[in-house]
Amino acid sequence: MPKLKPLWLHLGALAARLRESAGLCVGSDFDGTLTPIVPHPDLARLEPRTQSALSALVEAADVHVVVLSGRRLDDLSERINVPGVSLVGVGGLEAQDESGRSVTGSPLAPALPEAARAGIEAWCKSFPGAWVEAKGPALSVHYRAVPDRIQPAFCAGMRRRIGPFRKSAKILHGKKVYEILPPGAPDKAGAMKAWIERHAPRSAVFYFGDDSNDEPVHVNVRELGGISVAVGRNASRAEYALASPHDVVWFMEWLAREWSSARGAARTG
Repeated sequence: MPKLKPLWLHLGALAARLRESAGLCVGSDFDGTLTPIVPHPDLARLEPRTQSALSALVEAADVHVVVLSGRRLDDLSERINVPGVSLVGVGGLEAQDESGRSVTGSPLAPALPEAARAGIEAWCKSFPGAWVEAKGPALSVHYRAVPDRIQPAFCAGMRRRIGPFRKSAKILHGKKVYEILPPGAPDKAGAMKAWIERHAPRSAVFYFGDDSNDEPVHVNVRELGGISVAVGRNASRAEYALASPHDVVWFMEWLAREWSSARGAARTG
């Protein structure tokens, strides 16, 4: 993979791009991007400063913001709590637009047969710290709290249990989690691409993501002429890099200020 460019060293070029754009579209992952990774998903909180940065963006003229996550939509909505932000949950299975209206597609069949789900749950019970999160037709298998020394054994058993379904389900291995989605389910890359096509004529597009399941999104964003930013990753198919969620917030604050400046210059030019 090509070497990632430090985003902070390219602010001048990005500012020039904003001045040439009719709109601004900002997409982001949630866990590990807007918030630090925590021991349990329930502990994740959006800091007031991050909420303020998102609010500043959505309140600016000609700006659209979307957050895409593997979380359930209701959980994501409760944690974001910023009016005007579009949300995509369960990797694309659930969505609401910036007015808060649900735009979720037709229900899908479960990702796995009930017997397979039961087998995975039984396997998790053998490893303290592992647990299964049901998400309608999808499920997530979390193992961040499993002791490091036995995580390889846990993952080996998971591979054996999900292997027979790799052609009939969509299986993603992220940061200490397996995401198992129904066949034909939308994903973050497809959801982000559709969102860009709705909102981004002549717009500058940014996407921020930290996990392996963000890699297809980075590829799509770059193919569509956008700016893709990997967060806390040494290797990625994104173009730029930021070190942490803290840097993402700093950059979004800069982006809101720079966009307002560019719009002001356009009005007086």
